[in-house]
Amino acid sequence: MKYVILAMGLLFIFPTDISALKTYAPRLVVQQNGQALVTELRSLTLLKGEGAVLLPDLPSTIDPNTLQVRSKTAPRDFVIRDLTLDSDLLTPSNLLRRHLGQKVTLILPDGKTQGGRIQKEAVLLSTDEAPVFLIDGAVYAGPYEAVIYPELPKGLSPRPRLSLNVDNSGPARQDIELTYIARELSWSMDYVLALNKAATSGTLIGWVTLQNRSGADYNEALVELLAGEPRSVQQFAPRALYAAKAMAAPMSMDAADAPEELFEYQLYRLKRPVTLANQQSRQVQLFESGRIDVSRKLLGRANALPSGREADPVKEHLDAVISFRNTEGLGLGLPLPKGILRAFEEQAESKHFLGEAPLERAPVGATVELRLGQVFDITVERVALEFEKTGKNSYKGTWELRLRNSKKQSQRVVLQELLPGKWKVQDASQKWSKPSSGVLEFAVDVPAGTGQEPLLVTYSFTTEL
Repeated sequence: MKYVILAMGLLFIFPTDISALKTYAPRLVVQQNGQALVTELRSLTLLKGEGAVLLPDLPSTIDPNTLQVRSKTAPRDFVIRDLTLDSDLLTPSNLLRRHLGQKVTLILPDGKTQGGRIQKEAVLLSTDEAPVFLIDGAVYAGPYEAVIYPELPKGLSPRPRLSLNVDNSGPARQDIELTYIARELSWSMDYVLALNKAATSGTLIGWVTLQNRSGADYNEALVELLAGEPRSVQQFAPRALYAAKAMAAPMSMDAADAPEELFEYQLYRLKRPVTLANQQSRQVQLFESGRIDVSRKLLGRANALPSGREADPVKEHLDAVISFRNTEGLGLGLPLPKGILRAFEEQAESKHFLGEAPLERAPVGATVELRLGQVFDITVERVALEFEKTGKNSYKGTWELRLRNSKKQSQRVVLQELLPGKWKVQDASQKWSKPSSGVLEFAVDVPAGTGQEPLLVTYSFTTEL
């Protein structure tokens, strides 16, 4: 009896009446949520009348409910009677399941010598949780190193296979289009912001990372990137939202960097075809801006309602925040997809990493604000001078904020005090503003050399929750 081990190469029997001659570059509309709309065009040689065709090499993550097949050459003369997607994949769990109640051979420790192994004929009794076997009349549920199967069960394949029963009254050679959604095909965005030493200007480069875990290779694929949040049901995107427009015409390799609007999303086209093998990631540059203006501020944000237990000064960290406008006049002017931005300072031949932050999608005209890290040489101490409950849901309090600057230059610091409820400022040592309903803001210039004698900001408030 011939034994087949899982690690061996496998042969499958295919229908022989129709064969594939040529495949074309696939088109991928890739989303950031881990799925993509795939369109393949395969050239087939067909017999006249009724026959069967087998289309192999589909991705293992295909969603069969989204599959569409049609002839591009003679759509009226190519009639699909039915199609069958065989997605019972060759996996260890499926092999076990298919051999339930049958004889297999187990590789087991011999129990006598270190590293010794023996082969035992066994009957598979159960595949629930850990497999259970019958060996020499006894039930065995212990460890084993391998299972050797007497044959490969019919229907198991490394990838899903599509079988078509067709009636062809058209030409023998036709181009057949397949459209489907595949999971575990995704893209992400990474930004590199190169700043000058003063962090007043810089250039922004956008890099796309494509990831393919779908179980299929895509050679010289024409790739479009869908930026946005299409609603998914059971993790599958509704193709009706974008399939018609996205797949209506071949992509232009001379397309400009600017994306186009698609429904309520943005669609970016990569200029060159991309080869993306299974289990592979690939980075492609999407754009590079001109010189953009950058603003920097030192921001502190804290809850202004004391807990009543502040016996000692509370240290508050300041964040280094940079911002820029997404406008064409400032070197950008295209919608920015969500991603991770990493900032660097460039000096002559050297670069220094300044920090990274998530960048939420930013339409044209929006202001992008990013917190890169905590400030080192400027500190804030918060001292609760007063806190009293004045009613069932009303309070009053007084804070003293001590700012120290160890730098050689004066620094502007923005302090945002988060005040809940209906609040009023009774007294304040500095000018303040109210940028939103729950924020009291101070913008103060902290002189240099205040490491020993801090700059004091005090204010008293009342609030009713």
